[in-house]
Amino acid sequence: MKAVGIDIGTTSICLVLYDQESGRIQESVSAPNRFLKGTFRQDADWIVSVAREKLDWLLEQDAGIGVIGISAQMHGIVYVDREGMAVSPYYTWKETCGKKFFEGMEAAEWLSRKTGCPMYAGYGTVTHFVLDKMGEIPAEAVGMVNIGDYLAMRLCGLSETGTDCSIAASFGGFDLSAGRFDLGALRAAGVDTRFYPQVRTERRTAGYYRSIPVMPAVGDNQASVYAAAGEDSRVVSVNVGTGAQVSVTDTRLDPLQTGEIRPFTRQRYLYVQASVNGGKAYEKLAAFFEETVELFTGAKTDAGIDVYEKMAAMGMAAGQTTLVVTPSLCGARGEGSSSGSVRNLTEENFHPSDLVSAYVTGMAQELYQLYLKFPPDLRKGRRRIAASGNGIRKNRLLAQEVERLFGMPLEFGEWKEEAAAGAAMMAVQALQAGS
Repeated sequence: MKAVGIDIGTTSICLVLYDQESGRIQESVSAPNRFLKGTFRQDADWIVSVAREKLDWLLEQDAGIGVIGISAQMHGIVYVDREGMAVSPYYTWKETCGKKFFEGMEAAEWLSRKTGCPMYAGYGTVTHFVLDKMGEIPAEAVGMVNIGDYLAMRLCGLSETGTDCSIAASFGGFDLSAGRFDLGALRAAGVDTRFYPQVRTERRTAGYYRSIPVMPAVGDNQASVYAAAGEDSRVVSVNVGTGAQVSVTDTRLDPLQTGEIRPFTRQRYLYVQASVNGGKAYEKLAAFFEETVELFTGAKTDAGIDVYEKMAAMGMAAGQTTLVVTPSLCGARGEGSSSGSVRNLTEENFHPSDLVSAYVTGMAQELYQLYLKFPPDLRKGRRRIAASGNGIRKNRLLAQEVERLFGMPLEFGEWKEEAAAGAAMMAVQALQAGS
C-alpha cells in the first residue's frame, strides 16, 4: 500500500508519499507555515488550502495511493461553527494568553491547581479558558479542534468535531487512564466544556477525500517517534524541531513528577519531557551573527554564505570550551521568568567559535537533563538514540554533543520528514488493522 502523510508543523507544512512495500519515501513536498503578524496564531483556512494544493499534486503523481494520514503540532485549538468552518485563527502551542494572571497567578498554573492536571500556557484548555474569561470566543463557535482535526474535517466535508487521543491529551485536562477529557474537573474549575470535541479511542477512518480514506490526525510527537523508533523499548527518541522533546515508550502507566504521558499505540504509552527551546533557539544564534555582520558592514549576509555551515565550522574548531551558555531563550515550562545565561567568560574563551560551541553544548545539556527527569526504571535498558527533526538533523554539532552526553549511539532514520512519514505509516497500520 502507498500512503500520503501530511504534517502541519509550526514553521512548515510537509507532505510525503510513503511506499509500504519498500519502506521508502518516494516523494516529498513542503511549504512554509506562518504566523499572523504580531501573534503566535495562524490562519487555519490558509493552512488547509496549502495542504490541499500539495495533496492534489501528489495524488496526480501516483494513482495507487490507498490512505491519507495527518500529523499536527499539538496543544493548539481553532474554533469552528455548526458547519465545521473555522471562525477563529488557530491558536498554536506558542500562544501566550495563558500567562495572563487570574486570581493572583498565571491562568495555566491556576487551572493546574484547580483541576489537578498539569497545564501550561499554549495548551488548548488554558487558551480556551482565558479567551472565555476575556469574552473573545466568537459568537458563532460551537466547538474547538486541533489544526490536524480541522484539516481532516475540511478534506472529508465533516461538520462534527472529533479528535484522536494523542491530540486530545495535549489540550490539558485529559484523563489518560479513562481515555477521555475529565469534564467534571474542568467544569468545576469554570471551564466551558461545551466546546470540547469527541475523543476517538480507536483509529478508524474519519472520512474520504477523492474516494481515499482519511485517518484521524495524530500528534506530531507520536508520529515522529513512530517513524524514527516504532515501539522499540530500547530506544530514547530525541526530537528537535521548533521546540524539543525527549521521549521513551513503555507498556506501563505510571505517574511522572514532571513531564507528560501521552497516548501512543494500543500497546504502549509515550513518556515525554518537552522544552519550548529547540531549533528556534539555534536560529536566534544564527540571526545574531547575521545582524552583527549587517551592523558592521551595512549589508545583509551574502546570499552565498551559509551561516549555519559557518557556525558548524566555528564550533568544530573550538572543540570543548570553558565558556558556559544556557540558551533558554524561550524560558522553561513551569518556570515563568526563566531565561538564558552566559557564564565563565574569560579572556581565553571570548571568541565567536567558543560561543557557538558552548551554545550547542547548552542545548544538548538541556536535552540530557530532560532525560534524567525520567525515573531510573524508565531509563533502564535504553541502548540507542533515535534522533528526528530538522533542528538536530541539520545540526551535526548538536547531534555530536547529544551522543556524547547521553553515552549512546545516535541514529537518524532514512527519511528527513519524520512526522509526515510517521503519519503515513500509522495511517497504513490503522487502516489494515481495521480491515
